[in-house]
Amino acid sequence: MEYLLLIGATIIIAISVIILITNMNASNREAALQQDEAITTILDNTLVPPIVTSVDCVASGNVTINLVSSAPNTGYRIKIDNNDPYPSGTDVLYVQEGTSILQVPASDLSVDSVGTEYEVSVITVKNNVHSRPSTPASSCVAR
Repeated sequence: MEYLLLIGATIIIAISVIILITNMNASNREAALQQDEAITTILDNTLVPPIVTSVDCVASGNVTINLVSSAPNTGYRIKIDNNDPYPSGTDVLYVQEGTSILQVPASDLSVDSVGTEYEVSVITVKNNVHSRPSTPASSCVAR
């Protein structure tokens, strides 16, 4: 009889341990999913400035900026020297479709003096959050 009680107690303890382990795994799985969602949100909202590969300034034409973007579907603002970024307000620029080129009339950026050197930075904008300006700033001499 005592033998049956020992077997019964052992079975109850084994079942309790199995239930406990199963609940812990489910809890860990939920925690992992929540952590994954949090990391995804952080990555989606982290903006890295683009890498400006070249700038061409034509005082009577356009300022053309070639860049390597760090995030798809983002807008950009251009900063010339220490002036306020262009465009102002909540407006942003987008690269030309199928390219990595931003092109803006030089007059909109106050790039109007032939022979003058300008420092050009680009700011990434997504969901009204702005990155820091690209560094180091690229320079171009208006021609």
